[in-house]
Order: sequence, then structure tokens, then C-alpha cells
Amino acid sequence: MKALVRKKYGPYDSLHWMEVPKPEIGPKELLIKVHCNTISRTDCGLLEGKPYLLRFFSGWPRPRKKILGSDFAGEIIDIGSEVSKFRRGEKVFGFNDIGLGSQAEYLALSEDAPIEHIPGQHSYREAVSSIEGGHYALNMLRPLKLQKGSKVLVIGATGAIGSAAIQILRARGIRVDAVGPEAYRDYWQVRGVESYWDYKKQDFCKAKRKYAHVIDAVGKSHFFKCRKLLLQNGVYVSSELGPFASNVWLSWFGFFMPKGKVAFPIPKNIPASLKEMQSLMGSGKFEGLIDPTKINPRQAKSAYQYAGSGTKIGNLLLEWHQD
Repeated sequence: MKALVRKKYGPYDSLHWMEVPKPEIGPKELLIKVHCNTISRTDCGLLEGKPYLLRFFSGWPRPRKKILGSDFAGEIIDIGSEVSKFRRGEKVFGFNDIGLGSQAEYLALSEDAPIEHIPGQHSYREAVSSIEGGHYALNMLRPLKLQKGSKVLVIGATGAIGSAAIQILRARGIRVDAVGPEAYRDYWQVRGVESYWDYKKQDFCKAKRKYAHVIDAVGKSHFFKCRKLLLQNGVYVSSELGPFASNVWLSWFGFFMPKGKVAFPIPKNIPASLKEMQSLMGSGKFEGLIDPTKINPRQAKSAYQYAGSGTKIGNLLLEWHQD
């Protein structure tokens, strides 16, 4: 089978599209025909081994998994003799932020790995575009006290995390304002976003508005810039460390702040995230935002470079087999 392989941590040139043995399964494993993955910031981090702390989980000094890929959507084509949770022919999706080795035509996984059934008639594309961004968005929302009718600002409306956060918040009855590129103003306003700022032309911080919370899903702002937007007990949460890792230490010493707090949650509980995204998809309350760029595995090097540039829209899909 073909797969995206690297032998060591490194830049995009260390990535190779090559032939590898098709995996064999044990008694409690599934053989999955992979239809598509996303190429995300998580995958770029796993390719380069950055931040370096990641290597203690993904393998040091060399990566534990030679095949890249942290998510997938596909079809179970074979099961081990002791598998009880899944059947041949079922459509499934899964994720692991330290790598699954899933950017390949076929994947072998334990039936206890973080995977779930794709709900209803949803496609592989729809399922895989709900995972990585959905997981991180859910973890960013976890420390926030969210009340129906309150308003939240989401910075980075067209990223995988930001686009997921908007929909999860709306599903919970939260009012949302958002910041993103002008081209997606109508896209989000028909989906319930109340006010939308074009980040290239408008300074959202000059708006005389107050928010229960501010979610910086691209990490391009910072707490001291956004603090004046927060209500008295509001929280700023970011997907990045912030300048000089400020989001980390501000979250530790937040009780000294007279107004506004910082939360920096560590992403965890992937199975719970998959179940919630499965439920949101199944109820018609989530639709993954997909980058219009069409790529195949032969274009993986340029696709990884694009994913790491910070300019992709939503989820960048890599397709191995068509739906």
C-alpha cells in the first residue's frame, strides 16, 4: 500500500510518498480502508516534532510512528476474531493527537482506540472535518462558564478550531460574534453569527462591546489586547502559548487580576470529544468547514507546507479513496 512516511523529525522535505507493507491485524484489531484525513496543525507539529515537548509523547529521539496522520475516516474491511464492538462494512472515524499512522491507504487499529461510528448518511469528508478542530474547540470551551443567551467572541472564524467553536457554541444556545476574512461574512451570518469583523480592515478591539468570553482560535491576539472586551468575570482562552508563553503563566496567576482571567486548558479526553462531535453531526448541528483546495497524497509536501502557513480554510482534506 502507499503511505506518507518519514524516518525522523524534520521539515516538509523529510516526507515521502512510498510503498509500505499492508498492515496485518491481531485478534482485537480492525483493518480500515482509509478514505480521507485532514492535514492539520497537529500533523505539522508531529512532522517537525515541535514543540519539543511533543516528542516525549510521539517518540524520542525519533518518531514512534513512521507513517504520519492523526485522524481518519474510513470503512472497516476486516476484523480480528475477538472484536465485539465493530463489524465489517461499518463507516468509522477517529483521532489521536500524538499520531495514528493513518495517512495511508489502510490502517490497523485496536477496537479500543479512539474511534466512533460515522452517524447516519454523513460522508467520510464530513466526518473527518469534524474531528481535530472539534476536539480542540471542545477543550477550549471546557473551562468556560457558558450560559444560554450570553455572548462570546471567536477570533479565527475560518480555522478548523474557530469554525468548530462557533457551531458548538451556537448548538448550546450561545450568541456569537466572530473575526475572520471578509469572504466568509455571509457564510457565518446565515449560520447565526451576529457581528462579524474583517480582520484585515477592522479592529475588533475598538468595538464598544463586552463579552462573557473571548476565544482566540488562531493565537494571533493576546490577553492584554482583548482584556477590555471581557465582562468582569470573563475568560480569555487561546489555542497558542502566547507571547513569551504568557497564556500559561497568566492562567496560573489569574487570581491576582482585577478583571478578566486567562484559561489555558490541556487538551484531553479524545473519546468524549468524538462522541460529542458524532452527536452534533447526527443532529444536524455541525458541518465541518472544508478548504476548497483539492489534494491527493502525491501532493502531500506542498499540502503540509500550506497547512503550516496559517492560511488554510477550515479543514484541508487528503483523500486516499473517493466516497
